[in-house]
Amino acid sequence: MEMFDGVGRRRDQKTGQLVSIGENSLNGNERDCLFRNNRDGTFTDTAYVNRADRVEDGRGVALLDYNLDGAMDIVLRNYRQPAQLLRNDGAAGHWLQVKLIGTRSNRDAVGARVTVRSDGQRQSREVHAGSAYLSASTLVQHFGLGTAARVDGVEVAWPSGAQTVLSDVRADQRLTIREE
Repeated sequence: MEMFDGVGRRRDQKTGQLVSIGENSLNGNERDCLFRNNRDGTFTDTAYVNRADRVEDGRGVALLDYNLDGAMDIVLRNYRQPAQLLRNDGAAGHWLQVKLIGTRSNRDAVGARVTVRSDGQRQSREVHAGSAYLSASTLVQHFGLGTAARVDGVEVAWPSGAQTVLSDVRADQRLTIREE
């Protein structure tokens, strides 16, 4: 038997014979998951109830606010299929989006950390330039605020070492912060 015998093909677990996987990749078709943060260290898969539990041969996923309504939408890229947009039409609470523009740091602020404090909670996001295989999510950082209509504080730690601090920020907006 060659060292690479069967690479790129699947073998039947009982007979050891090569199995035709048709037009699928080696990953086959697996059900997509969509996890909700329960805010207690656990997550619940809500893909089925949100009609996001598709069974396709997934390649990439990207998150963005496609229609600028404050709700994050999902773009899926599947093997040998056109991209699909899953628009989030669900009821949303308050939110804040933060777009960073670097001047001393890199222009896209890759590596910057944004921390938002509201309603006794603290959330942090770090700006990343790539997020998944064959895809990248938006560089705009999204924060779900629930019932909080205001943000107590927004702190940005820039890659250059600079800090930006804002207080008493209105929710439900896309806030652009330029590095000073």
